[in-house]
Amino acid sequence: MSAYFDPARIAELQDILGADTEAILGSMLTSMTAAIERLEAGVAAGDLDVAIQAAHRARNDALMLSAARLQAALSELELAARDADEPRTRDALDRVREVWPPTREQLAGVARPS
Repeated sequence: MSAYFDPARIAELQDILGADTEAILGSMLTSMTAAIERLEAGVAAGDLDVAIQAAHRARNDALMLSAARLQAALSELELAARDADEPRTRDALDRVREVWPPTREQLAGVARPS
């Protein structure tokens, strides 16, 4: 059981898409990693448009995987950035930084072939 994503959702994706779990997760992890890196760079540069786009992209993958904590943190960041509220955006980024590493680790554990 994971505190960071819904394992049943991973099984559903495998059934729906007809692909193996490792390939699906590997692709999504790559996508989320790149988006979160762009998000961090955008916030650091004060480019909230980049942060909004990157948060939205990563949030969609988090939604697909039922990674609720990460999805909530990314949604919060996206909303704060849309409001052009840099302090709130930075606070939300801290929450993303808290939940992303354990989410990534747990998903990577499922994505590794046995």
